[in-house]
Amino acid sequence: RQGGYDLKVGTSERGHVSLDDPGFSLPPFTHALLVIGGVAGLEATVGATEALGVKEEDTHSLFDMWVNVCADQGSRTIRTEEAVLITLARMRPLIKASGRAEP
Repeated sequence: RQGGYDLKVGTSERGHVSLDDPGFSLPPFTHALLVIGGVAGLEATVGATEALGVKEEDTHSLFDMWVNVCADQGSRTIRTEEAVLITLARMRPLIKASGRAEP
């Protein structure tokens, strides 16, 4: 496949899987896109973007994986600047393990 992303990961507190799930891993990929929402979440952004033609509750359909990075976070929201650092730190070993060099 030329160009584009072969793995698109969206993050949400309502993710279908959690980084804390036993055996969680990313599938092999060459080009990954990791999308982290703002304080209101990706759902709010998608819901406010009519051009996408996707309902807020269907935001997960835009991604190959819909992941909860901070299960049992203990607070209603995580500030965006914190979410970016937490997500990158937790995802880095998974990305290194599953990413592959372009053929």
